[in-house]
Amino acid sequence: MMLLAIFVVLLLGPLVLARQSLGKIPRFQHSMEVVGGKLCVFGGKSTSTGVSLSDFLLDYRCVDATKPIDQSSPQWRRQSSASRFAMPPLAQQSSVYDRVNHIIVPYGGQTPDTFSKANHLAVFCTKFEAWGASNIVDNDPRRYLHTAVLQEASGDMIIFGGASDATTNHQDNGRWLNVNRMVLDQPKHGIHAATRGVGNESRVAVGTIITDNGDETPAAINKIVQHSSVLLYDKQMVVLGGNIYDSVENKAVNLLFDSVHIYDVDKMKWSTKNCSGDIPPPRSAFSASLRESSIYIYGGVNVTGWSQLFGDLYKLDTDTWVWTKLPTPNAPAPRYAHQMKTLGHYLVVTHGYISTGKDTYSGDEDIYFYDLDAEAFVSRYSPRGIAKSELDTQWI
Repeated sequence: MMLLAIFVVLLLGPLVLARQSLGKIPRFQHSMEVVGGKLCVFGGKSTSTGVSLSDFLLDYRCVDATKPIDQSSPQWRRQSSASRFAMPPLAQQSSVYDRVNHIIVPYGGQTPDTFSKANHLAVFCTKFEAWGASNIVDNDPRRYLHTAVLQEASGDMIIFGGASDATTNHQDNGRWLNVNRMVLDQPKHGIHAATRGVGNESRVAVGTIITDNGDETPAAINKIVQHSSVLLYDKQMVVLGGNIYDSVENKAVNLLFDSVHIYDVDKMKWSTKNCSGDIPPPRSAFSASLRESSIYIYGGVNVTGWSQLFGDLYKLDTDTWVWTKLPTPNAPAPRYAHQMKTLGHYLVVTHGYISTGKDTYSGDEDIYFYDLDAEAFVSRYSPRGIAKSELDTQWI
């Protein structure tokens, strides 16, 4: 079984998976996944942008998404074993949730300046609700400000963009160019590779990182960071927004939303789609989420000066490639470095970095629900009508 192939040690301590009720806590640069009927957040920072151990949140907490949730008073529960044992201190990491093999795989991210440079990935076992040391060895320098998506058909984690620097325990500054994929499920990867015609990869080990040898990355998104990616139809990785570095001008350049770049993860080919409609202003560190054939983006920041935060919401129809700006009554404060997931007819937004006064910023402690049917932020979430597959409760 794949789970046994990945885990070497589960640092459970006593098998007591206590769930402590607790209050809100500011957070940003974190991860969010919907697991077993719970909406869970982990990692990130609270108020400081530093990289000392005390700046990181060693905290994995969830709220029950199978029950109604009041926006002002969500009943967060800390998964005590998940927060205490072997949880890596990370911020600005990516994460994917492999439901079949019951694992969450965080990848990259900033680490404390005193953190070990160990290159073994820590993964989270959703079945035992605990972090574990894996036998996955990542020989690439750690990166952050990248994206990762999971292809269900192959079990591969598709990784794109990002940067390496001193905050990731890699002293040589650099940005990433090519698309990489990490094998998370050996049998699925081998079978899917055969259908793609890329040769016999049935014995490629779990954790192997493969650099795709297809099309070169388009110059317009060469060495991109702080973008978003979604996987459309389990095949097309749509890359939106973010910024690239202009070495001549020595500054970050925001990318426009009048076109999007699409990577076919099977054919390893890039294409571009021109977009029309209500084109969003350029931004980075925003969130993106997919519902059927529509992509939603929310928030972000203009990296030219870092003073312009966004609190607007846009929909991109991938059948027509037309942008639509959606109304946002009752919207929370503009933000970036937050997370957003689609859950039924809701967009669920957690935390983020917000302005708290003139030239002062902090993590936000709250969770927000945008009702796509009502086209408004609402004060209460209801699970009524949300499919078990979306809540990840079909296993329960």
